[in-house]
Amino acid sequence: MLDKMFLRKDVCDFIEELFSDDSKLNKNIGSVYDCDMSWSEQALFTFFDALFKYQVIIDSDIFLDEYIIQVRKLFKKLNSFHDINLGISKIIGKLCALKFNIVNREDPVSKRQILLYVYNKYIVDGYFFHGFSSVYKDQIERFGFVPEQYQHSYSKFIEIDKIFNKHGMLSVMGKSFLENYSVFTDSFMMGCYYGVNSPMYFYKLLGGSLELKNSDREAYFKNNYLGCFNNLNMLIRKAKLNDHEKKYVTKVCCDEWKVLQRSSSKISVMLVKRSVLGLNCLRDINDILSNNNDLGDGIFKILNSKSNNIPVSCALRSSDIKFIEIPNYRSMYELREKQAYEIMARNRLERKSSERLSNTYGKVSVLVLLGSLFITLGVILSIISVIRGI
Repeated sequence: MLDKMFLRKDVCDFIEELFSDDSKLNKNIGSVYDCDMSWSEQALFTFFDALFKYQVIIDSDIFLDEYIIQVRKLFKKLNSFHDINLGISKIIGKLCALKFNIVNREDPVSKRQILLYVYNKYIVDGYFFHGFSSVYKDQIERFGFVPEQYQHSYSKFIEIDKIFNKHGMLSVMGKSFLENYSVFTDSFMMGCYYGVNSPMYFYKLLGGSLELKNSDREAYFKNNYLGCFNNLNMLIRKAKLNDHEKKYVTKVCCDEWKVLQRSSSKISVMLVKRSVLGLNCLRDINDILSNNNDLGDGIFKILNSKSNNIPVSCALRSSDIKFIEIPNYRSMYELREKQAYEIMARNRLERKSSERLSNTYGKVSVLVLLGSLFITLGVILSIISVIRGI
């Protein structure tokens, strides 16, 4: 169902709104989980997270239209993402009550029933997430996932790291390349962030680096080749690389862009059951169930991410892995344009049909009028004939 959600017109329209809201584009929202996102990116991934929570917890088409309307209202009304997520939790609580025909959702027994339901769906039977480059999906589906074993060019990027280090720019990519584990998260929002910007070292090199104050921070997210390599050139100039080094760095990055198919890549998120990693419980669940806070607060505590850095060093079988693929920004924008064109074409066709019907009706009306005149004339002539006969 989640895949279909991203093809909905109201979803595509709202995504475009998030990236065209000039009043919030430059809003200082601070860091989230030690990463630096623009307002638009964090809003987008929070929206994706809201859709995922609906699928897992509510899992019904009945309330989806209203849910999307209410979530959109939260984004327009609130500036704090904490408040937006709290609002989403409250909406989910209301929908759970409707799902189970509960009249008073704040009744202690009803509240506990809903909280336990959410806990079992989202935690006990829930997932951890790992965002990755979509080009590796087929490989993982066939052979499973081995941490740090699906890369192509680590040796070349180690050399790039050495080049920048030599020029005094340390840890430009923020990766040691010596790790034997991959990091998972219990936040679908962050899974999307890592999926969009995967691999993170490449994202940082092409514009995500804090060294580039004037870079196009959304170029990598939007699969913008020119924007990304303009960012890279800014970084190269800042580091004062010589011509040989510049040529090497640029070539490696061009090759990697092609390997990752960045121009068309999707947002790919790997899902692994919490139970597979033995982490499918919350220590404070009893406190949440017995707390006197309202239902929305309790659901928020269950759904709120507890850890963004879960190291996984063991291999995972393909049978233990599920995938969610989300169209990239460009695809969603093109889909929205296509939908808008189809609506215009349909409206134009309906107008033409209406005009044809109107013209036809006009012609029929004239014929009916003529027919009526002829009938009237016939009646008059008959009367005249009768009178003369008399």
